[in-house]
Amino acid sequence: MIFSQLLACRKMAIEPTSGPSPIPSWHDTSSAHPRNEIYKNLIEKYYRKGLPGISLLVNDQYGLWIGSVGKADLERNINFETGQVSKIASITKLMVGALIFKLFEDSARSGLGYHSLTLPINTWIPHRISDKIPNGNEVTLGQLLKHESGIPDIAENDKFYLDVMNDPTKNWTPEELLKTIEGTDPIFKPGDTAIYSNTNTILVSMIIEASTGRKHGDLLKEKIFEPLGMTHTYYQPYDPLPSNTAQGYFDLYNNEQLINVSNIITGSGNGFGGVFSNIFDMYTFLDALLLKKTLISEKSLSIMQTYGKSDGTNRYGYGIMKKFIDRGTNAGIGHSGRDLGYTANLLYFPSKNVSHAFLINYGTDNNSFLKQVFLDFQKELLDITLQ
Repeated sequence: MIFSQLLACRKMAIEPTSGPSPIPSWHDTSSAHPRNEIYKNLIEKYYRKGLPGISLLVNDQYGLWIGSVGKADLERNINFETGQVSKIASITKLMVGALIFKLFEDSARSGLGYHSLTLPINTWIPHRISDKIPNGNEVTLGQLLKHESGIPDIAENDKFYLDVMNDPTKNWTPEELLKTIEGTDPIFKPGDTAIYSNTNTILVSMIIEASTGRKHGDLLKEKIFEPLGMTHTYYQPYDPLPSNTAQGYFDLYNNEQLINVSNIITGSGNGFGGVFSNIFDMYTFLDALLLKKTLISEKSLSIMQTYGKSDGTNRYGYGIMKKFIDRGTNAGIGHSGRDLGYTANLLYFPSKNVSHAFLINYGTDNNSFLKQVFLDFQKELLDITLQ
């Protein structure tokens, strides 16, 4: 196929997967978990239905359960293991959200404080850029974080995806990404409603860098990844990815055939996506942020979880989402991640004191023959753990 041949001629950011994955230091007692067979059967069922690889961590009333099934690399028959590194996509936004509050707490050095949430983004973004962004001179930092900006989503822009397909391994700069929405109309007036937009977090990362004079990726490592011991977490394209990085797949030609799309780079490294991790590091982050509440201060966490408007399925705080709001008090807080060839969830359900972290190396955001399979998996996982 022409597209596969095009990729083969370019340097790959994700090389073919080689195993095994490093054995995590966690004490695994999954075999003694009362729901061991239920969770094992769950992931095996959806592997048989076509999802290439799954790793799942559940912390529920009975303790911690971890498991994996399927293939990290279909072409080389490499198993998808519990320690497998895979793309967590938009869960990157939750980490950037936590970083913003870490910087608020260090305002003397960062130049950012809690008051920054109410300031217009052109406080930091130069007018040569903000003048060309729909709502660019009206929207505030807080509205970016809560998806109340009305700025169009680059991921919904046909020009962006055409450019990606024409140059699939390109590492994009923030300004290059923003050019794809120049001349477009705002979706709504800032603050009127909430509609999820990847563009919001591109601008958040630019604000971080303008205020601190440092790369936001370096700050993520310094203030989050390293202090929490997240040694299997990487940020594309700044970090070389390990040999056990899972390949990502999608039914690219709508013919029920899985195509390896690992090296189609959809803007990674600009705040809205690009982090790769495993379920252990993901849970470590969630645990510190929402369970132990040690990553950011009580004040910061309270403000972060000031949830605003809903887009029908989610309600947004500052850099955090409340997901499955149709389940009422059983809604989860954290973030989901969707990319062309990868899927992830990282959520805490306070009503049941249950946490989920999972990785799937298939893209489930766009329509395909496996989208409903994934949605069924997600629903069954929720039904089991939240009953």
